[in-house]
Amino acid sequence: MAQTNLGNMFRLFSTVWEPVSLRQADLVVSGTLQSDAKVVWEALGLPAAPVEAFADDLSSYLGRDANEVMHELRREETRLFLTPQALVANTEGIWRKKAEGYKIVSFMINSYSLEVADFMRQCGVVKAQDKNECLDYVHTECEFAGMLADGPEYLAKAGKDPIALLDQFVEEHLTRWLPGFCADVARETASPYHTASAAFFAAFLRELQED
Repeated sequence: MAQTNLGNMFRLFSTVWEPVSLRQADLVVSGTLQSDAKVVWEALGLPAAPVEAFADDLSSYLGRDANEVMHELRREETRLFLTPQALVANTEGIWRKKAEGYKIVSFMINSYSLEVADFMRQCGVVKAQDKNECLDYVHTECEFAGMLADGPEYLAKAGKDPIALLDQFVEEHLTRWLPGFCADVARETASPYHTASAAFFAAFLRELQED
């Protein structure tokens, strides 16, 4: 399967929002994440300002110890997303249900989470039997969108158009909650990493909606 610029952009955002790891921190302190973002963004022919702002906002991390940055990012990740008092929902089902006014939402077993799982299943993507993972995390949805953007041959052989499926997934899922997710992160954090990531991701989503 040939990788595309759009697929690489989605995968970059999957990396941005995946659970914090030493690998992720190293990408930031080395400047690799910022330079990769610039290369792919420019290849897509998108306006320069958002990717330049992303790099500028992350410049305070350059050259720092990766372990130190990893622990810093993990503390903020926990505060934002992971505690019982989490400030921002980072799964589509919970975010959308809470936006509709629901106070208590079942993790993984709600209408939107099930819709995402069903959509992925129709595209040949299922959870491993030994895994109990949520499929509608922001990073998982970005990874899935990247796969569709690359136009895998197995979908075409099954008579399905990967790009049409991507457009449908963007319309029915990504743009229904991720702009709000970005706004929530921007409101709740003072972390340069999370502030920059939310602004950059929001700019990308606007480009998708205008395309």
